[in-house]
Amino acid sequence: MSAQDGRPDIPAPFNALLGVRFVSWSGGKAELRLPIGRDHLNGAFSVHGGVYATMLDNAVTFCASYAGDGRPGHRCLTLSLTTSFVAPAAEGDTLTARARIVGGGRKLVFVQGEIFNQDGHHLAHGDAVIKRLAPPS
Repeated sequence: MSAQDGRPDIPAPFNALLGVRFVSWSGGKAELRLPIGRDHLNGAFSVHGGVYATMLDNAVTFCASYAGDGRPGHRCLTLSLTTSFVAPAAEGDTLTARARIVGGGRKLVFVQGEIFNQDGHHLAHGDAVIKRLAPPS
């Protein structure tokens, strides 16, 4: 597997670089949070769209990977992720991404994700198809 061993509480190197922290991980759901700093901004001084896409990708993938309390997650691969950018975020905001399974089976899972700021304003959403590659070890 990876250094994470299917656990969102151990950040992958890219997540650690961005500052993404997982809040919860349970059957059919995942939530993560990111305080926005200057390094997350684009040339217009709003959050770069890649930050939104990364947060959504992490949330939907970990949502699909959940295999039960105390067990490592399934190894997963994002097959598709559509991202819709709804509103900007700025330095000092705290973003929360939430994902939930909306369909699929054992190997292909359909997941929806959303991003909100600290005031509950909807900033982005996405739909993903996630493939479970292997059962947890």
